[in-house]
Amino acid sequence: MSYQSLKYNIAANKDTDCTLYLRYLDENDTVVDLIGGGYTAEMQVRRFADSDTKLLQFISTNAGTAIFGSGGVTAGVSGGSGGIRLNSTFTGGINTGMSGSTGGVFIFADASTMSNVPTGRHFYEVDIIQGSSVLRLIEGRFEVVGNVNR
Repeated sequence: MSYQSLKYNIAANKDTDCTLYLRYLDENDTVVDLIGGGYTAEMQVRRFADSDTKLLQFISTNAGTAIFGSGGVTAGVSGGSGGIRLNSTFTGGINTGMSGSTGGVFIFADASTMSNVPTGRHFYEVDIIQGSSVLRLIEGRFEVVGNVNR
């Protein structure tokens, strides 16, 4: 059986918070324990798929907590916050007080971060990493829509 990543196009508004929540399931539709399995995750957004310049980059830690504010790259500009949190709930919370794993991947970029991403159509991917193995979980277009009100 071969694996293909999910194709999903995202429309994000400039100058507003941007969130994306995914659940990583195995072939039996069972959530994958992203903490106990030693997984990390990375998201990159680029103007073109083969561009050397990253417009956004977020990398999770292997402890499941996100790198908010220090691990992201936003069009070469510092400031803002965002990141990836593994084994998260759909609101970004950690799975405390609950048994088992959520398999959740919560991705967040705040309004300040999104203000530095140019409007237009870009490309993104989210990878799940375990050791030297990289699995492309989701990919597609990442369109940033500009503001009409000024």
